[in-house]
Amino acid sequence: MSWNDLVIEKSRGIVTEKNIDKFNCDFWCAIDNEHNSDIPDGEFCEFAIDMWGMKLKGHYIAEWIGDDEYPNETEPCEIELDYLEIVKVA
Repeated sequence: MSWNDLVIEKSRGIVTEKNIDKFNCDFWCAIDNEHNSDIPDGEFCEFAIDMWGMKLKGHYIAEWIGDDEYPNETEPCEIELDYLEIVKVA
């Protein structure tokens, strides 16, 4: 099953075919915003974010951005979503 199909299925209607691209963009931006760009290249990192009424947990690898002017700066790569929970509002 593809990433998009899995997220759509597990989100129980929060993410749909119509808004999956927006979800993917928001998801990557949320992880990137929390990422410390000084984390060394190749380091395993975990994340836990609340987004779109869901708790999302997973992991990624820090990867060098590829700019010689910033030899130690990294960004999230190989992102894996391990856990998705719908947060109910009472």
